[in-house]
Amino acid sequence: MSRADGSILGLEHGKIGDRIAVVLNGKQIYKKLYKPTNPQTPKQQQHRAKIAFVNRLAAVFADAVKLGFALVPKPGSMQSPRNAFVKTNWDNGSFLWNEDKCEWALCPERLLVAYGPRHIDGRIKASVDNGKLHISCTNPRLKERNAVDDDQLMVAVYRPAIPTMNLYEGPLRKECGECDFMLPTDTSGEDDVMHVYVWFQATQYHRAGGGKDTVRPNQASPSIYLGGFHL
Repeated sequence: MSRADGSILGLEHGKIGDRIAVVLNGKQIYKKLYKPTNPQTPKQQQHRAKIAFVNRLAAVFADAVKLGFALVPKPGSMQSPRNAFVKTNWDNGSFLWNEDKCEWALCPERLLVAYGPRHIDGRIKASVDNGKLHISCTNPRLKERNAVDDDQLMVAVYRPAIPTMNLYEGPLRKECGECDFMLPTDTSGEDDVMHVYVWFQATQYHRAGGGKDTVRPNQASPSIYLGGFHL
């Protein structure tokens, strides 16, 4: 059964007879309902397992996704930051099929937990010592496209063994040459590895690039993976 989204346009979502109602970029679209002849084929099962795996991961990264994908959906579209996260990572190699275990696994090096039109310099490094995560920016005033001094450093630490994600708000770009973050004190054994992602998040509105480009509040740069570390 379809449902209306409650907006003034009364757009519909869901099944209507042999059609599916969807909204794409603010426009109502009706698609023919596809019914596979055998919904239990290995390929069908693998696809469903991937959807379930990505949805669970999106739930763990929920706080980071809300910030890192806040401005990715186009204005007027019904796409959420969570859907943008799934769409961005679906075919980029972030998820690998494990033939031995017959399940999906994460490729952390390819996962994007934040995304946007801006750029971030790859010279940022991370290290762990005495329960602290140390982030080093060789030059806090990195010459990136649309970079401004009041961008805020964001750090996401993912622990797949639990699974949980800790989100840290770091200093502004002009102050983030060296910074430390306290890590959780609990551990779950030798397999308790944490994966570290960083990006810059705009805090104010700016005109950049000689006035040709716009930097909006909450606009993110694509995240960078800084590696896996044992707690």
